[in-house]
Amino acid sequence: MNLTYKLTALSLGAGVQSSTILLMACKGELPKPDFAIFADTGWESEATYKHLDWLTSEAIKCGIPVITVNAGNIRDDILNAVEMNTRFASMPLFCINNGKTGMLRRQCTSDYKIVPIHRKIRELLGYKPRQRIALDAVEQWIGISTDEASRVFNFYDKRWLNNRFPLIEMGMSRNDCEYWLYENYPNIKVGKSACLGCPFRCNLEWREVKMNSSEWLSVVEFDKKIRNTKGQITSDKLFLHRSLKPINEIDLRNELEKGQLPFDFYKQERIKLFATKSPLWIPNR
Repeated sequence: MNLTYKLTALSLGAGVQSSTILLMACKGELPKPDFAIFADTGWESEATYKHLDWLTSEAIKCGIPVITVNAGNIRDDILNAVEMNTRFASMPLFCINNGKTGMLRRQCTSDYKIVPIHRKIRELLGYKPRQRIALDAVEQWIGISTDEASRVFNFYDKRWLNNRFPLIEMGMSRNDCEYWLYENYPNIKVGKSACLGCPFRCNLEWREVKMNSSEWLSVVEFDKKIRNTKGQITSDKLFLHRSLKPINEIDLRNELEKGQLPFDFYKQERIKLFATKSPLWIPNR
């Protein structure tokens, strides 16, 4: 049965996948959503804000409005809660609690992303808070690719909102998205869609944050202030890095900076050794 939706909304994180969906719509490779909506945590990177500005200008040219919503500044809110010993919408911070290691429950995505987006959509539909919305009023597009398809089960349809995953429908992985962006917009660089203090970062991504001195200082200060928490927060110690060490003490150098890369002549000798002994190697004739 074909459903007719009153609104089609793209949940725009300004990362690789959601940027691909928006730009594909601009190029006519996907239908145009009624609008794209970006939830600002208040602690995004300068690169993300810059990319969002560019995306907005491209979308406007194609007749797709980009709306920004927010539910406060996640960094300030958490630090204020830590100082006042009150509860906060927890980030998945690494922790030590009674000698055991673990992570706090992840509530930040819901409170700073999903809830403000849904609140804005209700407003655009003309409904007041808690007012009953008509069945199937909205189709929400979400930028999840095939390589992370398991995340689909974290998104539940509401009676008034149905989630759709265009990239999975098209069989596109993150690499496919990156290739499409390179083919169509070779001069843009799209970074990770996450707030600066997101614990789900590898060392390479933390290193990229560190390259911006002001952003890195903000992260280091945050990491230091969340270290010891009392009151209603159950964990004894909180950390941004999975090593359970202060973020400014983590060695984020690459292999070249550590001096661990072999000399060129050594690498060439190893290549020759492999080539001459490998049974799969056939010399040119």
